[in-house]
Amino acid sequence: MNIELQCCALFVIFTIAVMFMREKKLDLMNRKLFQRAVFACFACLIFDILSVICINLSVNSDFNPVITEFVCKLYIMLLVLQGYFGYIYVSTGLLPRDKTWAKAVRIFYHMIFAVGEILMLVLPIGFTASGRIVYSFGPSTTVAYSLSAIYILTTIVTTIVYRKQMPGRRFIAMILWQGIWLLAAAVQFAVPQLLLVGFASAFGMVILYIQLENPSEFIDGYTGLFTTHALSAYVHDRYKFGKRFSLFTAQIHYLTNYVDYNMEQAAVMRTARALVSLGPEPAFRIDDDTFCVVYDDKDRMFERAANIKKQKDGVTDLPAKGTYLLVPDSMEMSGPDEFFRFLHTYLEAEEEITVASPKLVQKLRDQNGIKGLIDEAIREDRIEVFYQPFYNVKEDCFDTAEALVRIRTADGNIVPPGQFIPVAEETGQILQLGIVVFEKVCQFLVRKDPDKYGLKQIEVNISAAQFDIENPAKFVMETIERYGIAPGRINLEITETAAAKNRELMLKNMNHLIEKGITFSLDDFGTGLSNIDYFVNMPVGIIKFDYSFTHSYFENDKTRYVLPGMVDILHKLTMHVVAEGIETEDQMNVMKIMGVDYIQGFYFSRPIPEAEFIDFLKENNTK
Repeated sequence: MNIELQCCALFVIFTIAVMFMREKKLDLMNRKLFQRAVFACFACLIFDILSVICINLSVNSDFNPVITEFVCKLYIMLLVLQGYFGYIYVSTGLLPRDKTWAKAVRIFYHMIFAVGEILMLVLPIGFTASGRIVYSFGPSTTVAYSLSAIYILTTIVTTIVYRKQMPGRRFIAMILWQGIWLLAAAVQFAVPQLLLVGFASAFGMVILYIQLENPSEFIDGYTGLFTTHALSAYVHDRYKFGKRFSLFTAQIHYLTNYVDYNMEQAAVMRTARALVSLGPEPAFRIDDDTFCVVYDDKDRMFERAANIKKQKDGVTDLPAKGTYLLVPDSMEMSGPDEFFRFLHTYLEAEEEITVASPKLVQKLRDQNGIKGLIDEAIREDRIEVFYQPFYNVKEDCFDTAEALVRIRTADGNIVPPGQFIPVAEETGQILQLGIVVFEKVCQFLVRKDPDKYGLKQIEVNISAAQFDIENPAKFVMETIERYGIAPGRINLEITETAAAKNRELMLKNMNHLIEKGITFSLDDFGTGLSNIDYFVNMPVGIIKFDYSFTHSYFENDKTRYVLPGMVDILHKLTMHVVAEGIETEDQMNVMKIMGVDYIQGFYFSRPIPEAEFIDFLKENNTK
């Protein structure tokens, strides 16, 4: 009998089914649909083989033809079911769930499947056997082949139309699966003795399993937990189908830099075993030392998280601590993108326990709104530079100013820098902001020529992130050379934080720019690490006392001794001192007596737009 290929295919699909069922796997919709498709293929192959056997027995012996007709009908009904499951497997993840037309399409294909199955059951079917040519025919089979062709072609078309919504590997796997099946049907139609359809469908399942549905691809080889990729698939699946979930993460923080590798690995395995022991819920390793577990019930999540924390608090043989991020209700976030932004933002929080409250989620949304505002302002050229003058005590004039970035909204309002600078630094937008500000300062120096009003130099802020780029010194020099500006008219202002984070790279670029004539000042002195190394070994000529440090002089008895001493030390090191945040005449007079070189603050002027700044210089420097 002509059942060799079907038997091979049956063995193949049985092997895939066993492997798939034995592997630890996530509760994903695609996995459920793939499982249905595998079982439909398996059942279809069994009845394909049985139909060939029954047809041969009925034609060549006195086997009951009614049984043969029934078996043949079950085979073709299962064949259509297989095509139907294939279409569902592909379309469920691609068609939008909230569109009326998509719902109508789903209903239509469900209906034609149901009607087709009924027609195949009630319409007559015939069969024939001649040597190795064995097949069924009649109205029932016509309906089956027509519906199968519709499902295969619709699946291919859907895959092609939505190809941009799926990874390339998935697109190729889908096309190969359905294309091989369609090609096999065409060959079998032309050469009836080649019963290829069953084998082709099993081969298609092999492609899907290897390329898309192999559960082992989601398993971390070291811990046996699920991977970050698995968490991404899981979260996207839950949001897509509106399934609420809760999650907690546990992160190991080593308290020393000298943790032995074996100790690290032991800590990872202990954590993995502890998470697995919590229960059947899926546990993930989402980073070297970060783990999470997903729950359907938030009360169970809180209970299990408390259990893990208690276990960690009992560990005394490992120099490490744990921090925990809890998401009680996934529906607080709008979708997977916001969910993963939240995890990325708060996984490194300093607090031991962070809970995704509505307030914290809203804070993240506000930050994302600011990010969009920055992008829009850069794109629409709504970045402005305000200038705040420095009073030169010795020369009794305003010969220096600090350039400060501002964003103007579409309706003309100014966004305070405290709202967007922290977000820009976190998102990396500070790089583009820095480039825009530097360009605008150079344009201002060329267009307005404030030098003729007594302005000798403009300070431009440089963030820590800007010294992470490949060659910031090259960008600075190329820009000032393009505008024909003397390097001495630019002073770059760095913060203690920037100096601490990128010291080696920063010093390299600073020295290169100093050789070209650029000068540097150290901002926010008194707020950070403020050890002697910063102003002794950093190649800066100006030290700026931060607002809080300056005001502490008037509020703290100890600072009254520290501040004058620091001014004296810095002068002996041939550095100039700027006192920031001076707001009253009394404060200004005290700073003068103390011997600071420059005074900056609201007493003289707030940061003002360039036109007002030019007027300020005209009024105060041309007496």
